[in-house]
Formats: sequence, structure tokens, C-alpha cells
Amino acid sequence: MVENMLFKKIYGSVAAANIGSAMGGAVEWVSVPGGGWKAIDEKWGWVEGFMPWIQQERDVRYWNNSPLLHYYHMDMEPGMTEDGAEIRYLLALAIIEKQGRITVDELAEVWKKHIKREDIGRLVNPHIVIHYDRLMAGNSVTRIPPRLIGSMTPWPGLVDAPHMIGPIGIINAGDPAQAAYDAAEVSLLIQPPESGGTESSKVIAAATAAAFDPDATVDSIIQAARENVSINTRGILDEALELAAKYPDIKAIREPIRKHFMPTYPYADGVETAAEVIALFAITKGDVREGMIGATNLGRDTDCIGGMLGPICGAYKGIDGVPSEWVEAVEKAIANNKYTMQKIDMINLSKGLYSAVLSHRNRLDAQTSLIERLKNK
Repeated sequence: MVENMLFKKIYGSVAAANIGSAMGGAVEWVSVPGGGWKAIDEKWGWVEGFMPWIQQERDVRYWNNSPLLHYYHMDMEPGMTEDGAEIRYLLALAIIEKQGRITVDELAEVWKKHIKREDIGRLVNPHIVIHYDRLMAGNSVTRIPPRLIGSMTPWPGLVDAPHMIGPIGIINAGDPAQAAYDAAEVSLLIQPPESGGTESSKVIAAATAAAFDPDATVDSIIQAARENVSINTRGILDEALELAAKYPDIKAIREPIRKHFMPTYPYADGVETAAEVIALFAITKGDVREGMIGATNLGRDTDCIGGMLGPICGAYKGIDGVPSEWVEAVEKAIANNKYTMQKIDMINLSKGLYSAVLSHRNRLDAQTSLIERLKNK
């Protein structure tokens, strides 16, 4: 393993993201749409690790204008990740293939290459079929451009975009503003511009990028998230931060958060979930173990909360701050699942992202050198 802080932060971010998705995935469908943290508590008590879980075969509607979406039965062993981890993996692959920052068109090409339509509804979330079919329809002349597809979604504000976005913070390590810009760009595949989906993506990407600063603090990371979003999103983040200051404990904040957000929508949208992530980050001071446990027991969209908090905490603390037994459990579960697209293990995925970050650095160095030459002529 590469023994430097940059790699450790990349590996920590990748691993903690998957850990959050896996731990939260086991309790999510007890928690939503109306169960919340109390339903988790009544069924399992205080959850502090991985559990086996079952994805029930069923048809659901996200909102009333939604088509019916089909989930297939899946038996998940402890540590197995879920739908958000699948598309986050594809985003990481696109960055590795490009060896640098990517566009929505480059992400779309990776989707075409790796998603199997017949497996959508197993680990890939069933709503992806709408985006995928639009992406594949027609020919090179008539096909819908990828950056327009998200504008057609029946679910603006859905949490799918911020759940996948962690690797954008990695490739833009130390540059929160660029991370937020790139997050809005790649989110166009599944979310409209300026929607809650793209706004919440900017929150997570900017915070993850800021966490790579070796001098980062909890406050500086939170400030980076606040500075790179709209005034409306910033206001919702601040509401959640006020609750975190008033209830600075991962158990105590559960009911205040539920009361604050529940009247808006029985599920959780992207901006709500991003706000919950920032509140938990403030309470736990970026600790991976406490953060992932807090996300899992918070209620609402638990897998997305964990999968969005993980990249930030993991980048902040590095792989040394991620419980090794959790990393091993997730690697084992993913390796045993025949439907997952995650064919590269987390350490080697992190090595690919490390190489991409260095390649991006080389391009920045070349640009800086060119500007210096021009300045001195």
C-alpha cells in the first residue's frame, strides 16, 4: 500500500463511503417512509455494526407521478452495499479511465459499458432504468444528449446524485469550488440543473474535497460545503447545524431531526439528507465509527446518509481512522455478490483514483508552468 497521506485519505474516503452505504442499507426500509429512527430502535435497538438484510421483491412508486418500479428479491450478507454504491463505483471508474476530472458525457459512456439492463432493480436502483433507456435510445443522430437526461426525471431532488458523488471530491482534492462545479456537471445525467439533487451533490463533493487539506478542521470542511451552494441550500444546512449545536449527540439529535424534516416529505430528498450529513459531521467531529453508527440510527434515508457522510469522514481521517474489521466485512460481502458491478476491490480502486489525482496534478503543474512562462516573456 502507498504510505502517504494522500493515498490514505483516498482509501479512507472510498472505504467509509461503502461502509456507510452497507450499514445504512440494512435498516433503510424499516425507517422509510414513515418509520424513522423509532422503527429502527424497536426492531434492532441501537445498531453498531453490519447485519444481513433482505431486499423484498416489490413494485413501488417514489412519487405520485412516478411509474411503478420493480425491486427484485436479494439476500444481502452483512457488509453488502446497495444501489448508491453501484453508481458511485461507476463514477470512480470514469475518473480512473480519464485519469482526471470528467464530464457528464464521460460518465454516460461508463454507464453504457457496465450497466446490464436485466440487472436493474437488483443492486442498481430500479429508477435508473428510465435514465438508462433514454441514454440508449435512438442512434448517434437522434440520441438524447446525456446532459439533458436528468432534466426529464420524474424525481427532481432525489438523493441518487449526492449519494454517488464522493469520487468527485477525491479527484478535486483540496479544491472545493471545482468539486462543486464538477458535481453539478456529472449530476446532470440523473438530476436537473439547479435542483435539490445537484445542490446536495455540491455539498458532499465540496466537503470531501476540503477534507483533503492536511490542515482541515471540522469547521473549515463545513464552511466549504456552505460556501459552494445556493443561499436556499445554505439556509437548510444552517438549520441542521443549529439542531446539531443544540443536540450535540448522535442519539439526542434523532427526534429533533425527524420533527424538523418529516413534514416536508415522508422520504428524504437530497438537500435534507446533505443537511443531516453535515449535522452529523459536526456532532461526531468527523469520526468514522461514530459517524457511520449515527447515520445508521438516525432514521429517514439511512443508507444515503451513511454513503454521503462516509466520503467526507474517510477523507478527513484517512484509512487509519476507518475500522479495519468493517473494511474486511464490506470487501468480503461485495466479493460474494454475483450481481454487483464492483469488480475492483476498494484498495485497488483507491490506487486507480490515486493515479488519477496525480495525473490531474501534472496537468495543473503544466498549466502553472505555461502561465509562468507567459508572465515572464
